[in-house]
Amino acid sequence: MFSFFDAIARPELKSDPRFATVAARFANVSEFFALRAKALAARPSAEWVSIFDAHDVPAMAYHTLDSVLDDPHLEDAGFFEMKQHPTEGRIRNMRLPNRWSSQMRDDWVPAPKLGQDSVAVLAEAGLDADAIAAMIASGATIDGRAQGKE
Repeated sequence: MFSFFDAIARPELKSDPRFATVAARFANVSEFFALRAKALAARPSAEWVSIFDAHDVPAMAYHTLDSVLDDPHLEDAGFFEMKQHPTEGRIRNMRLPNRWSSQMRDDWVPAPKLGQDSVAVLAEAGLDADAIAAMIASGATIDGRAQGKE
């Protein structure tokens, strides 16, 4: 925490009673968050990442949905892979988060289409065909089973 105060050029906050201990910071968390937001607004993220790195403060820039696709670390780690979806065609997918030297899962099941499993789930929950039909008719759910066969 104190390295953060040095990084934002506010070393006096290290002895500020509101932030001097973990308990004090917890009791004054709203003030700390406001102070942090104000400090971080003063520079672009890339500058802060460099400053924090120099002060040994763990930090990284947030990504947008577009920029995450070009992240060098994720690229090096092989985080994304291309898959053939049965109805959507070729899609970018996230790899499984863990890898093992053996016993790896190699099956891939795409996310179901909207409502694709609704009828089966409702039947498993104990609803009869008439109750499920009424839910579909009212718009409470949809029978999306046919969508997976397009």
